[in-house]
Amino acid sequence: MIQVLTVAGDFGISGDALKRLPDSLFHLSLVGTGSRKETRISAFPTLPVPLVLPAMLSIRAAALIALVCCQMLIARADDAAGQQRPNVIVILVDDQGYYDLGCYGASEVKTPNIDALAEQGTRFTDYYAAAPICSPSRAGLLTGCYPRRVGNHIWVHRADSQYGLHPDEVTVAELFQSAGYATACIGKWHLGFEKPLLPKYQGFDHYFGLLHNLDPVEVVYFEEQGGVPLMRNEEVVKRPADPAELTKAYTDEAIKFIDQHQESPFFLYLPHTMLHHPLGVGEDFVGSSEWGEYGDAIQEMDHHVGRLMDAVRERQLDERTVVLYLSDNGRGPGRNSEQPIRGRKLSTFEGGIRVPAIAWGPGVGLQTQATSKAVVRAMDWYPTLASLAGIRVPEEVVIDGRDLSPLLQGKTSGVPGPAQKLSLNADVPLRRRWQPDGEWSQRIRRNEYSEAFFYHGSQGALAAVRWRQWKLYLNPSLTLYDLVSDPGESQPVRDGEILQKLRGMSILFQEEMRRDARPAGQADASADSPTRISEDQLRQLNADKDVTYATYGDRTLQMDVYRPKNAWGQLPAIVCIHGGGWQKGSRVHHEKVAQGLASRGYVAATISYRLSDEAAFPAAIQDCKAAVRFLRANASRYGIDSEKIGAIGLSAGGHLTALLASSGGVAELEGDGGHQGHSSRIQAAVPMGAQTDFLSARTREISAHPQRGLIWRKFMGGSLDERSAAYGLASPLQHLDKDDPPCWFIAGQQDDASTHAVAFRQRLDELGIPSGLTVIQDAPHGFVSRQGWFDQMVRQADQFFKKSFEAQD
Repeated sequence: MIQVLTVAGDFGISGDALKRLPDSLFHLSLVGTGSRKETRISAFPTLPVPLVLPAMLSIRAAALIALVCCQMLIARADDAAGQQRPNVIVILVDDQGYYDLGCYGASEVKTPNIDALAEQGTRFTDYYAAAPICSPSRAGLLTGCYPRRVGNHIWVHRADSQYGLHPDEVTVAELFQSAGYATACIGKWHLGFEKPLLPKYQGFDHYFGLLHNLDPVEVVYFEEQGGVPLMRNEEVVKRPADPAELTKAYTDEAIKFIDQHQESPFFLYLPHTMLHHPLGVGEDFVGSSEWGEYGDAIQEMDHHVGRLMDAVRERQLDERTVVLYLSDNGRGPGRNSEQPIRGRKLSTFEGGIRVPAIAWGPGVGLQTQATSKAVVRAMDWYPTLASLAGIRVPEEVVIDGRDLSPLLQGKTSGVPGPAQKLSLNADVPLRRRWQPDGEWSQRIRRNEYSEAFFYHGSQGALAAVRWRQWKLYLNPSLTLYDLVSDPGESQPVRDGEILQKLRGMSILFQEEMRRDARPAGQADASADSPTRISEDQLRQLNADKDVTYATYGDRTLQMDVYRPKNAWGQLPAIVCIHGGGWQKGSRVHHEKVAQGLASRGYVAATISYRLSDEAAFPAAIQDCKAAVRFLRANASRYGIDSEKIGAIGLSAGGHLTALLASSGGVAELEGDGGHQGHSSRIQAAVPMGAQTDFLSARTREISAHPQRGLIWRKFMGGSLDERSAAYGLASPLQHLDKDDPPCWFIAGQQDDASTHAVAFRQRLDELGIPSGLTVIQDAPHGFVSRQGWFDQMVRQADQFFKKSFEAQD
């Protein structure tokens, strides 16, 4: 029986989930006017009880209530028919390469438990993570979307990030939660660290794990608090978290969750922190493999996967459980072993993004002993798992995933096109924009476009496209490979028709993302909350993004340039240089600094530069100088006063800012990034949290330290004792002379005193060059992450830049 339900009333409804459903899940309409306005939900099954809701309830909230009620009715019908909905376990391993399991060919490690999953399920040979790096990859898996569609495509969310998944995104956990499933995220989150970006606001009833990772560049943010915390929901379980304990601890918590919910369906997302650097291995597994610590960690992972599967079988849940085993991106650096494909994490070569994937569920009709060569993407699990659980993806949710359930059930050998309608969510790809212009409408069919996979690099730019066996790289020149005959990408091929088809797909995709990409979520703002730039401020800025400012052979570097819309004439320019221990981060991590300064009347450019994993010193400072030259060369384009260019940076970016200020005319640091006819000198600098004396006793001690010195040795190519000449060249203090610009240092009160640059400022005083220091009270090293401290920094920097530039008039 179908009825029309009138929603009316005058009381409020609480619950974070209510705001996340699209506005038109069912046929909804507003009738009446003013206070008599009602929301009507039609084509809705008869409810077992009357439902009275607020007159002014949002359409989104009403639709979510409709979904919850409908899913409850479906569940009730399934129970009445004696059908039990499947449990779902998604195991996501961090940084595990394509080759790095026994069932994928590795001989250095033994992985019998994971190999058994492959033997009893489907092993994918051509499976792609959503991105070659952590945060974007997780965003794609949980939303069924390319990370770019949901605004989470650039680098990782560091500990000071205010961004994450937007609370309006409907995650796969929310789908299952709305269907009455118990949901848990146990492990590494990395998709936002403040309300409303936390797991509890993204569909998870229970959370246990690390919100962050344990990279040294993230750990530094927690030094004053005692280290990165292991959390259970919002309570600290242990601080600091011990990486050697995490794989076991996560598995223990997962088994506990299964015990608590074995009588009802559950959705368990288990994103392990391992095998990410720094590796941690339980005592029982140290030295157990032939592949060092990395192999030991893999074998420990296999052991605990076995424990988890034993728990499922012992509780007789194997007949109604689906298990996925996946990796978030390719093998991390420093884990050398032969593999049949090229590249590793961060790369869009196959080794950076093609990873292991196993689907297991013989008890619910998934095929066994199967190897699939279908091109499958992480986004595909969203509609697939929903179909296997009998959950329809809401009609207004536009995602990029395709329903794989017919393939997993052995009904097809490939991924069926949406027109075949072989499964509950088969038509999901048809919701994507399809408006090809001109020649592309003749050259590319809609089903071909939905089959394509679009590779994005760690900095978020579209890099390549795969369709069937063909892969086309877009930059620096169009290069085509046949991945079936050449998975190692060693021999480019020529096929003009295929090349044009894939090029056309990339053009259509870029246009689709330009029109349809959705914003990332932002943390709630307050004086003590993560920094944010208001929407009003952003509306007053022009932004020119992804501007190539330097070229080194095939390698290009980009900047994002901000300029106030209503400013006339030539403006001073500021180069904004992000931190991250010279080995992490991107220009997006300093975009708020650029936006904040642009709002005060500057042309501000936040730049990406070559990190130490790619190129050691002096590459980074050469890139900074290339950025200055680019702005001078393009002064008329951006309305810049080319005689008034400054720089600002934090941490590693602070060091580069100080070095940029003091090394004008040092030929060894210029590089050949372009625009050599223009000067790289700057006229003012604000180094923040900066190290300026690379020949100090402190630097000697830290650079030799086994752990704390890693980032120094990677950046400099060794310790101070090993590379003293290079350290001298990299030391801002060593280059100071009378032609250098004014410098104002900013440091957090809780940061190391070396960031006060005492010797550097004394030398400037001797040379008659203005300088100064602002210490922000109570602030740590990463003070720009908090609104109050950020605002102090912007005010001080603005005051200093204005005074310095005016002195030149």
